[in-house]
This record gives sequence, structure tokens and C-alpha cells, in this order.
Amino acid sequence: MTNPMFAPSGQIREVSGFEELRVDGDVLFARAIGATTLEDVKRMFAINQGLYERYGYALVLIDGARASTTTPDARKYQSDLLRKRIFPSHTAIFGGGVLVRTTISLMIRATELLTGTKIPVEMVADEQTARTVLAAARERFRVQGIAKQRFEPIGQMK
Repeated sequence: MTNPMFAPSGQIREVSGFEELRVDGDVLFARAIGATTLEDVKRMFAINQGLYERYGYALVLIDGARASTTTPDARKYQSDLLRKRIFPSHTAIFGGGVLVRTTISLMIRATELLTGTKIPVEMVADEQTARTVLAAARERFRVQGIAKQRFEPIGQMK
């Protein structure tokens, strides 16, 4: 696979936002690079809406190893949506540096103070821990009766 930071001619190109967005079962996986933009956040929320409609909840796994910040308009849009608490969800972010973790923590804390609602986001060191966090959230949604259908990860189906 070609390094996305380099154009075919070998010239450095600017990559920002979500390099990769994909759905694996009931999990939206996002690989963030550079600043997350308003368009990125809108795409992510549209995909999450689809997950909610299918499963009754949305699980989000973000690789933040190469992320930086979130643009002000993206933060505002995201905060506005989180205030509405549209659907049950849980987000696990791994690999984020100090800037990413601080930005996310400040945004979440501000939203929680304004709404009085805890935002279900966890920042962890690695992908395996993040997947474990999401598996626990999936089970919690199932036990709470939120899940519309039971999701069985490949290799664990009965």
C-alpha cells in the first residue's frame, strides 16, 4: 500500500481528516490524519445514524495516532449533535497524542457541563483495548434491551 502522505510523483501532499472510514459489522472504524473537518464529522454522524437504525446503537473505533485537532466549525457541529443525544453510542479512541487527547477531553467536558449528560468516549492506548471497550458497550446495550439485533463478531457465531 502506498503511503498516503506521498503523491505518486513522490511529492508530499497534505492529508487531513479521515483517511479511512469503514463499517465492520456494528462498528464504524475511522483513521484520523491531521485536522478533523466539518465534512468529516458530518460523514461520521451519517454513518452512525445508519448503524443506529440497523442495530439500535452505534460503536465507533478511532485510530488517532496521526490526528491533530478538530476545526472549530467541526467542534461546534459535533457539540450541537452530542447535546441532542440522538442515539445510544460508545466511542473508543486509541493512539492519540497529548494534543488529540486534550482537545477531545475539553470538548467532551464542555458538552457534559452544558447538557448534564455523560458522553460515552474512552481514550485508550491501543486498538485491542479499544475493541475490548466496544465489546463491553455492545454487551451493555444488549442487556439493556437497546440492541435491535444481536451482533456476533466473525469467529464467535454459534
